[in-house]
Parts: sequence; C-alpha cells; structure tokens
Amino acid sequence: MSKDRGSARTGTSSRRRFLEGTVATLAGGSVLAGGEIRSETGIDWSGIRKQFLLKPGTIYLNCASIGVPPAPVVDSLTRNRRSMATDPVGAKERLSRRIIEQVRPSLAEFLGVDPAEVAFTQNASQGLQSIAAGIPLKRGDEVLTTSHEHPAGIRPWRRRAQRDGIVVHEIPMPSPLPSKEEILERISARFTPRTRALFFCQVTRGGLLNPVRELCALARERGVLSAVDGAQAVGMMPVDLRDLGCDFFAASLHKWVLAPAGTGVFYVRRGVQDDFSPGLALEEPADARRFQMPGTFGYSPRASLCDAIAFLRNIGLDRIDARNRQLSDYLKERLASLPRIRLISARSPGLSSPGITIFEVPGYGGMALRAGLQERGIGVDDHVRDGHDAVRIATHFFNTRGEIDRSLSVLQELVGA
Repeated sequence: MSKDRGSARTGTSSRRRFLEGTVATLAGGSVLAGGEIRSETGIDWSGIRKQFLLKPGTIYLNCASIGVPPAPVVDSLTRNRRSMATDPVGAKERLSRRIIEQVRPSLAEFLGVDPAEVAFTQNASQGLQSIAAGIPLKRGDEVLTTSHEHPAGIRPWRRRAQRDGIVVHEIPMPSPLPSKEEILERISARFTPRTRALFFCQVTRGGLLNPVRELCALARERGVLSAVDGAQAVGMMPVDLRDLGCDFFAASLHKWVLAPAGTGVFYVRRGVQDDFSPGLALEEPADARRFQMPGTFGYSPRASLCDAIAFLRNIGLDRIDARNRQLSDYLKERLASLPRIRLISARSPGLSSPGITIFEVPGYGGMALRAGLQERGIGVDDHVRDGHDAVRIATHFFNTRGEIDRSLSVLQELVGA
C-alpha cells in the first residue's frame, strides 16, 4: 500500500470514528463552543460542524440551493474519482456494483419505499420533467397545481398543455399560507370529473409547508394521481413516501442531503409504473429503473450517495428535523425583533418548513441584499416571486446561532438599522 493511500484511509477512518463519537447521546445538557446549547438529544453539534470544510469566516446559509458535502462525502467522492482515473475498467465495475447493491437499497430505505420504485436522476428537474411527460392524459384532461411551484416543476406542464391540449389549473395561493384548512379547501374545490393529476411542492422555494398527506388523500379518494416536488424536503426533515401516499416524487440530493452535485431521486409507485410512459427508450428492467435517463452517468457521485445518507442517518433525521426547527425558530424570533424587517415566513410549524425563512426589508431589494451579504462572506439567496422581493435564509443542522447573530448584524449594517 502506498503512503498516500494509507494516509487517506487513516484520515477517513478517523473522520468516521469522530462522527460516531459526536452523534453519541451524552448525559445532561451543557453549553458548547460558540454559545451553542446542546439539545435534549445530547448531540455535540459543534463537533459535527467540524466535519464541514467551509473556509474560516464563511457563513453558509443556502443549502436550499446547493448543500455542502461533509468531509466523509468529499473523501468518498475523491476516492471514487481517483479510482476511475487510475483503473477505469475495474472502478466502473466496482462502483456499478456498489450502486446496485448498496446505494439503491439505502436510498429506498431512506425514503420508506421499495428499491424497485426508485430511479436515479441528476436532479429533481429530470424527475419533474418525466412526471409531466409520462402521466397518461388526453385533450381536455385537467391537472391541478398551485401558484407556488418552482419553474422546473410548472414549465413542463405548461408545455404539455400547449402540445397536447390538456388544461393546467394553477390555483392561486397566498404567501404566507393562512392555514392548512384553507390550502385543502382551495384545492379540493377545484377538482372536477376531468381532473387526472394533482402536482405540488412538499416545501415551496419560499419554505411554505404543504399538507402532503392530506392532499394526496384528496387525490386518491377521487381516483386522481398525485405527484410531489420534494426538492426542498428530503434531508431537511424525515420523508416517508409510503406514509405520504403520493404516486410520484422527485427530489435533488445535492441540497439538504448534502450529496455531491449530479445526484437526484425519482420515485414511481409500483402500482402506477405500467401506465407511466415518459418517453424514454428503456424497456427493461421491469421496475422504476426503466424511467432513468439512458446513457453514461456520474459513477463517482452516485456511488458516494451511501456516505451522504449514512452521515445523516448516523445523526438521525428526527434530530436533524428538531435542530433545524430550533435554528429557524431562533432566526424568526431575531428577525421579528429587528426594526424595518418584515418576516414573511409563518411562525407556525404546521405551515413553515424547518429550514427555510424569508423576509423583506422595505426599500431594499432581495437581490441587492443577497449580493451585499455575499460580499461579506455570508451565503444566502433572494426570493423575488410570489409577490415578494425578499431574502431567503436556509439554516441546516451544521449552522449555529452565532452565525445567525453575525448575519443579522451584517444585515443591519447594510440597511442602516
């Protein structure tokens, strides 16, 4: 074994042991470095933070756009790419076997479904394109969706309406959402005998949380197919697709799952697979894999998915959900206390996601504020849609209250508050 290879393995093993130690349950509560409070689960969040490779001084609050893989995932991806470069034939066989035998079952278990219902994609957009293209519809059939859908989700439906003469109803939804009951009422009222599909985000780009289980039940009761854009949900909180009851689900894994870019998942429930035809050339195998894009794909990032999923599962999705909720609640409290700030995100956990918060500063555009924060090493995003000219902050479990405080201090300097 070469010295470099041995050192790499030693480093990876050390990181794995370190992670296992940091997620172990510890007795009692205490104050961690940087003023962080250890949660009731006893997780050493400051220790977990050390597994991320962000430059010192960088505050990253934008996993809703693209996540930052932790060190074990970076190490895995590096090993895979080096293997492909030094032994392409052997590496392709090894990584392909790992994807089939480990990654697909792990990803299916992560989502609460059968491996035969899981297809790999490069991102959520591919799955959303397939949904709009593949659901059997004829001229005059109706599809219900909302005014809050991501462009990658709604544009394929608009194109199909132009091409095939279907009718797409984009139901107006306020922001913030007023109540779960009003969401259900607005959508329920639009079903007709010609409705064939219901499509919506589990979590919208602006962090609005839809009642997925209830909406899918509304569709199922009427014999209507349900399709969910889960790009802003998977990895931020637990997602059990069996429990949600949808027929289709698409998500990017490079966001909240913290997997390498170029990894996504597309779920097609077994009972609807035979009638689903997105126009791909594959006929075999007779499961969801026939809906994967044909051709060569990124073996290295796809094989590293196991490491990203393992990282989250070692911490625990329930713990991540609780941590994310604590951070977003703290952020909302701070924003609500500042002058000139208009908090848009709902304070109710039933209407807001655990990780996305949006706000406006009257007289300042969201894009300008994003640029100003970015110049000072703080990564956020703008949210210029749904009637807002806002800033979007995406807090994930590795972020800290200290980072929130620093970001809001810089924000106040920018707006002169």
